[in-house]
Amino acid sequence: MGVNEWRDRRGKKRIYVTKQWPDRTRFKRVAANKTQASNLLKRIENSIVMGTWRELKAELARGIPVGNPTIEELSGIYLREYCRPKNRDVQFKERQLAVIIRLVGKVRVKELARTHAYEFITRRLKEVSPASVNRGLAVLKHLMTFALDKGHIDTHPLQRFSLLPEPQKALRVMTLQEERNLVEAVGAEDIAIGAYIALLGQTALRKAEGLKLEWQHIDAKGRLLTVEWPTKSGKIRHVPLSQYALEWLSKLDRIVGLPWVFVKNDRTRWLDPRGPFEKGKKCIGMDWVTFHDCRHFRATQWVRLGLDLRTVQGLLGHSSLHTTMRYAHFVESHAMRSVREVESIERSQLEEIFKRDESGTTVS
Repeated sequence: MGVNEWRDRRGKKRIYVTKQWPDRTRFKRVAANKTQASNLLKRIENSIVMGTWRELKAELARGIPVGNPTIEELSGIYLREYCRPKNRDVQFKERQLAVIIRLVGKVRVKELARTHAYEFITRRLKEVSPASVNRGLAVLKHLMTFALDKGHIDTHPLQRFSLLPEPQKALRVMTLQEERNLVEAVGAEDIAIGAYIALLGQTALRKAEGLKLEWQHIDAKGRLLTVEWPTKSGKIRHVPLSQYALEWLSKLDRIVGLPWVFVKNDRTRWLDPRGPFEKGKKCIGMDWVTFHDCRHFRATQWVRLGLDLRTVQGLLGHSSLHTTMRYAHFVESHAMRSVREVESIERSQLEEIFKRDESGTTVS
């Protein structure tokens, strides 16, 4: 079993893979070269270890080309073997791959060229913004990196392929009154989602982090919220709870046997709170607001009211301070206050110098 060589009737050397599945049936297939054969054998062995061999066996039985699958066929392998074991947000990859399959899914991996990427951009720009196009391009590029690692291609067709320029827009941030109005309006539609929006606005949780929150993560007495894995950075962080957040959380019923904080009337966890959120924000004319704007609001408030950027970085769960710095740029009063503090110190120093001059004290 494994990678073997034999010569056909014409004396030409052939390379083939043979492996026994756990159900005792045998797999055997000719490969184009040793690299391709070794990669296929690794896929089979990994699937057996991970318990996904039945899916792979069915896939190989359908006659999917070992060395030159279509983008659609490769996407299924990529999702199963790379994304699900390694990515925290698999749904993001699933959404992007669905678009890739729709636009270039029939193209075979070895035939994919930069012209296909340009075609992808042209068609996708008719549907979404340049930023969204870039998210799809990034996944397509990584898909081809996966194909390269698997031995399907010898060179990366999208190496150094440039993403679209993304014009920066001024970040529009809710005022304190707007945030309170939003919470009340959404709460009128559904009390659980009103509390959810209040919590996002007070703790700067991401949308998914808030929806996955369990009661065990909330320490009401200590007024502390623990954000555990899976977070975007993969790190646990602790965020203080305001009185306003605790008041909204106290409005929710804690149901025995259900660990989640935000639960529907049918006792299932909220997965998509867009219904109450969209209705609530339209009632008060705040159509521009998104869930992530609650995070922007809290981060901006922290910076505006004097919390240092390193502390804000930790509360937001940013891996890099550079990401947190965007809030310093958008909060004008932060820069102004720093400049005025420097100005005040200089003024005090000058006053001290003048006093010494008037008293006849030698100024060094």
